[in-house]
Amino acid sequence: MKLNNLKYIFLMIMVFLRVTAFAAEQEIIEFCNFEVPEIVAHANASFPVIYSMDIDSTGTPININKINNHPFEKIMSDDPFLKCFQKWKLPPSYGKVEIYLNWKHAVGWTSVSLIGKDVVRRWSFQQGWQVGIKRD
Repeated sequence: MKLNNLKYIFLMIMVFLRVTAFAAEQEIIEFCNFEVPEIVAHANASFPVIYSMDIDSTGTPININKINNHPFEKIMSDDPFLKCFQKWKLPPSYGKVEIYLNWKHAVGWTSVSLIGKDVVRRWSFQQGWQVGIKRD
């Protein structure tokens, strides 16, 4: 009887450790509505918006920086992007990653890619990411 109890306790400990390890490596990514100014939505332009970030030991993005210059950077605020990324939880093992958001003329946001040393994730949107147009 004691042997069965020990096996049961050992099994429960192993399950707990596995669930804990799995939870620590989960991705929680919210796709926010990145509103764009009306002039951008109607312009004949396609471009990427690229950010880099470090993932700390709790999975929280830190040191978020824009790393490209797109044609509308002076009229598109970084705030919506930064606020959205700060809600994400990523496996700490990702370390440093880059986020690529692609805007396509007459479609909207078409894809998001997350690229790092040991990770590549890409999400595509068939009809473009439905975005709100920020009226000037």
